[in-house]
Amino acid sequence: MKILGIYLPAFHETELNNRIWKKGFVEWDNVKSAQPLYAGHNQPLEPINNNYYDLSHKEAIIEQIKLANKYHVDGFIFYHYWFGDKKMTLEKPAEILKNEITEKIEYCFCWANHSWITNWHDLEPKLMVEQKYGDKNDWLDHIKYLYSFFKDNRYIKIDDRPVLFIYNMSEIPNFQEMLTCFNEYLSNMGMKNLYIVEYISSKNRKLSFSRTDAIIEFEPLYTTFFDVSKFNLFRRFLNKKTHTLDFQEYDNIWKKIIKRKRTYKGKKIYKGCFTNWDNSPRKGNNAMIIKSGSPEKFKYYFNKLIETKRKDASNDYIIINAWNEWSEGAILEPTKKDGYKYLEAVKEVVEQHEKK
Repeated sequence: MKILGIYLPAFHETELNNRIWKKGFVEWDNVKSAQPLYAGHNQPLEPINNNYYDLSHKEAIIEQIKLANKYHVDGFIFYHYWFGDKKMTLEKPAEILKNEITEKIEYCFCWANHSWITNWHDLEPKLMVEQKYGDKNDWLDHIKYLYSFFKDNRYIKIDDRPVLFIYNMSEIPNFQEMLTCFNEYLSNMGMKNLYIVEYISSKNRKLSFSRTDAIIEFEPLYTTFFDVSKFNLFRRFLNKKTHTLDFQEYDNIWKKIIKRKRTYKGKKIYKGCFTNWDNSPRKGNNAMIIKSGSPEKFKYYFNKLIETKRKDASNDYIIINAWNEWSEGAILEPTKKDGYKYLEAVKEVVEQHEKK
């Protein structure tokens, strides 16, 4: 059993964010600008010891790796932004890991294949970068870039096949041809075919590709979208229309995760979960906030998730949202409020199961 944390590489300056937002903008700007929206609302979240790190510095990434290793987080799933036509952003942290860091940590990519639209902070939606899928020339450029990481012996492989998560499979036209192109290139380089894992979420609602190897239900957005009553759906519709906060209950979400029986045509299911959720730093009064969460509750439910038997589900990899989604409140990293308690919960549960 290995624990993987979803990893947001947005904590460093990029040309694209400079153009969209302002010079020097990084994800910490969202985090710091958050305001409490009701009595007892824990915002803004603050990293322990004011550790507002810069992921363009390898020392910051090494510190994260050491922290992960100490608390039994075996690896990171880096969000990978490839927009087509060789356009990328937020690639620097993974490149630093590959090229400049030798510390032991497993990692892989999730292709976050979606356009960038300015729909945060009550702004009118405006397309900033369109996600394109191109032709075979672009596919070859993409797989050549990915292959430079696949060669790293720390890159996660299942049966010697490099793992690639796909955020929104349903959006990709001609994916079968694209995958064939990817795999032919890998074969020519002496490497086995890709191991494809689909995200299932509000964006990709069902298994979208027959050759997918496995799926991950992206939490908590899977549960808050699928496993809700008609009344709750109507309430959420009204909240969005009236710019009213959408409150969900931590225990309700987790109980639905634990009890779920859905299968995906025999595809392997890697169990997904979350620490907490509050995206008000990005969405303001349009946010969804999951209330009543705590490290203690996370530890209890995380243990239950591992113990739960579910058809087609595997404990080979447990995927946590997230390592560092600070603007969504989904974090394992230590905070001033909770210290290292979420990481300690992971460590204690994993060690407990290792003894069995």
